[in-house]
Amino acid sequence: MSDVVEQLKKIIAEKLDVNLTYEEVDPEVTLFEEGLGMDSIAVMEFITQIENHFGFKFAEDELDMELFQNVNMVADMVGKKLA
Repeated sequence: MSDVVEQLKKIIAEKLDVNLTYEEVDPEVTLFEEGLGMDSIAVMEFITQIENHFGFKFAEDELDMELFQNVNMVADMVGKKLA
């Protein structure tokens, strides 16, 4: 699971236009404005990057923003999809 967290942190730092370094991405902090500062466009790009990186598509019912609160929650969901 920590490997998935590390990969997600890299995607955020390297692939998204969010001005964060890998070290600044705290997996416990919310992805949104009050945390890492991602807006809805950045979150949708994050989802696209995850799908491309891991080679799967999220189902419509998995795109509930409640499931995308922080990197650890996303890593848990990605881990389940890969299992």
